[in-house]
Amino acid sequence: MSEVDIKLDKINGNGADEHAAPWNGRRTAESASAYLSSESSLRSFRDEAEIHAISNALKRTGWNRKRAAQLLSISYRGLLYKIRRHNITPHGTGALKAVTDTGEVQS
Repeated sequence: MSEVDIKLDKINGNGADEHAAPWNGRRTAESASAYLSSESSLRSFRDEAEIHAISNALKRTGWNRKRAAQLLSISYRGLLYKIRRHNITPHGTGALKAVTDTGEVQS
């Protein structure tokens, strides 16, 4: 058995390496599900990245929201919306009311 055959066997399920891409460049649903657990989604990854970026910009600017918006290349109003939507506070206490995707304030 050649080295290529051994690698193909691993990818096709005989001792498969879940993180190796199939040789044809396509991923199966099973291998894709290995990357995403049942509780994670593209939206949650995006939200986590957004929260991280906003929090870092606010810390770097001493919570000067206008300068943080400039650092992030978004509008001041857009930053205010995202701060409220993600419930980001200076001390991480979560004192702000969260906003849903439809713009409603959650209590």
